[in-house]
Amino acid sequence: MEVGIDVARTEDFPSILEVQKKAFLPYAARGIETSIWTEETLDELTRDAREKTILVAKDKEGRLAGAVRFAAVEGVVFVRKICVDPEYKRLGVGRALLLAVEKYAPTDAHKISLCTLLLTHENIPFFLRLGYRPETVFPDHYHHIDLLCFGKYPFRKTPSPNLP
Repeated sequence: MEVGIDVARTEDFPSILEVQKKAFLPYAARGIETSIWTEETLDELTRDAREKTILVAKDKEGRLAGAVRFAAVEGVVFVRKICVDPEYKRLGVGRALLLAVEKYAPTDAHKISLCTLLLTHENIPFFLRLGYRPETVFPDHYHHIDLLCFGKYPFRKTPSPNLP
């Protein structure tokens, strides 16, 4: 499925929160604390938008299919809160969003970093297919849940002999 990717506008924020809630709420049935994603307010998102770039994916009718936030700190692009509307899962929306992060990232960035809950094991093959490699586990993190963090180095001109 083809989607258009663009920088989010303020008028996209309510739809972002709606999609985010729909995307993360199913994890609650698995015993995962989801309030950080499902109860975010418009004010919190607005504050976050001052510090991060937010990209949205929209279908050809203009309906929001997904979103991702990222910020660069000292050459590392930190990806947060990637979400895809469940109606658009497995249609390439998440892939399009992460590839757009690479496009919109600052030119001096050298790495992209993102994390997923270790309990959401279905996300792991997705990130591996996009070239992300596991780097570390943060045990007992958000709400005592383990995070698996990945890194990708898409901006390297030549491969490092020390990295796979």
